[in-house]
Amino acid sequence: DMDTDTSTETESSGGGEPVALGSIFPVTGTNSAYGGGHQTAFNLAVEEINGAGGILGGREITSINRDTEGAPSRAAQKFRTMINQEGIAGLVGPYSSGIGTTLAPIARDNQVMEISNGNTSPALATAGVNESNGAKYYGRTAPNDVQQALVMARVLNQIVEAETASFLFVDNPYGQGLAEAASESFEGETLNMVAYSQQTSDYTSTLDSVFEGDPDAVGTVMYPGNGRTILEQWNQGGYGGQWVGAEAILSPELLSDLSDIVEGMYITSPQTANSDTFQENMGGEENITQFAPYAYDATYLMGFAMEAAGEASGTGIAENVRSVSRPSGDGDTEVSVAEFEAGVEALGNDEAINYEGASGSVDLNENLEPVVPYRILQVQDGEASVTEEVPLSYFEGKI
Repeated sequence: DMDTDTSTETESSGGGEPVALGSIFPVTGTNSAYGGGHQTAFNLAVEEINGAGGILGGREITSINRDTEGAPSRAAQKFRTMINQEGIAGLVGPYSSGIGTTLAPIARDNQVMEISNGNTSPALATAGVNESNGAKYYGRTAPNDVQQALVMARVLNQIVEAETASFLFVDNPYGQGLAEAASESFEGETLNMVAYSQQTSDYTSTLDSVFEGDPDAVGTVMYPGNGRTILEQWNQGGYGGQWVGAEAILSPELLSDLSDIVEGMYITSPQTANSDTFQENMGGEENITQFAPYAYDATYLMGFAMEAAGEASGTGIAENVRSVSRPSGDGDTEVSVAEFEAGVEALGNDEAINYEGASGSVDLNENLEPVVPYRILQVQDGEASVTEEVPLSYFEGKI
């Protein structure tokens, strides 16, 4: 190998050029409560893949980690740089749908595979299809919010038995998409649909609009950053009403800090498999932020898809990621958390594999997104505990 830039680490692996994969998560900004855990999970997966001998006969994966800063334009700029300068084959992330909406066309046009660990907006279901070859360069390990909308409505209809409700949501594709779909499935009367701006710190007029007509309940889609301020101002204003929150507010720190304010609040959340191996390898549950298991699974699926394709390319991932994620009905080899080597071996023997992940079974459908079970939680003494499991069967025929 005459290439003087090659690191000794790569030379010793003896398997040719390293393969670059990128990650982009909210390490700073309004969702920084989550981004660090996402990045840890991505890096853990890369480390395990390399520890298992890499992909395609010993090629190591190089991880290129970037911060969305919570800004779509900055994230887009960084994604383009990763493609043009680092030559990434795939990108894991981002967390927020507003940023995902910005990045998906870049993935599509550059034929680089993007798998989001946190985008849940219904609008992204068909994103990323490249007209020239029909391949879909955008997928997600996180579920489509069409599901969560049904669960939020279930809480409003059957648990709270609200006759009237308002919806308060973050002013982006995720917030709007989820709130509108939840309102559609709510059987009572929707009084007010109110978007909140992330650039504001005084939410009095926003809250006044939400509570006009005195709704029984408020369905809300909000992030921890602004959510903390909104909940504090709601408490000070004595508005009353019952909160039903989407999973974005499920920050343990926020719930314990505001324990008196959020007592009795309902929160809907996708169920994640409780993999002991994943918890252990992440260094304990405190390091696993919401949607971190989905980042780990996205990385594993990319590794397996490249192995199945026989090449390290975005198109190779796009065309093989679905098949490695799910049962083919043909005596598949099931592989799970920290079992990369077993998957590579099976693929080497021309066996089909079905990856069962840290977040769940991650069986991707034709839109390259999973359908998952949900949980309904209620906050008591600053902690959210499960009050109801919503099985997959609940969603059959509804989505």
